Amino acid sequence: MRIFLMASLVFCCVNSKAQSIPTNTGSNFKASDAKIFLDHHNKVRAQVGVEKLTWSSSLSNYAQSWANELAAKKCKIKHSECRDETGRVLGENIFWGSSSTFYGTLDASKSWYEEKADYNGKPIEATRGKMVGHYTQMVWKYTREVGAGVAYCPSGAIIVVASYYPAGNIVRAVPY
Repeated sequence: MRIFLMASLVFCCVNSKAQSIPTNTGSNFKASDAKIFLDHHNKVRAQVGVEKLTWSSSLSNYAQSWANELAAKKCKIKHSECRDETGRVLGENIFWGSSSTFYGTLDASKSWYEEKADYNGKPIEATRGKMVGHYTQMVWKYTREVGAGVAYCPSGAIIVVASYYPAGNIVRAVPY
């Protein structure tokens, strides 16, 4: 009994590791919003049995820079080069909401998750992936880190950019 109890305690401690978010998130995300955003991503990933993501301040910094650039260009949505300063290829999701009063940072993650309804479980194909690519990037089994940035457009709209490493959505591969 004592061995079982000890093994149970070790298992619980190992698997209940809290996701810590630094006070300086690397972006305009408040630490509390970053935690909610990350928790939502990890809840979605748990549904398909893939490992949790960790928050990356450096990815957040990259995402914030791109969100700022898009906001400065009247929020015309366009993907970045998806390469950080070291040349690593990144995955990227972008969300635009018409009103920052109505939409928040979590709405980005929720909207990407809604694409799950259209995902058929098959390998990513160039045309099919475009309809589910935000969702499949969220749950990509080899992705380990996420960071996000938020900016506000002159019109009052919100833009959220998430950067992922390693990138997902590899054509002819399955996300999980």
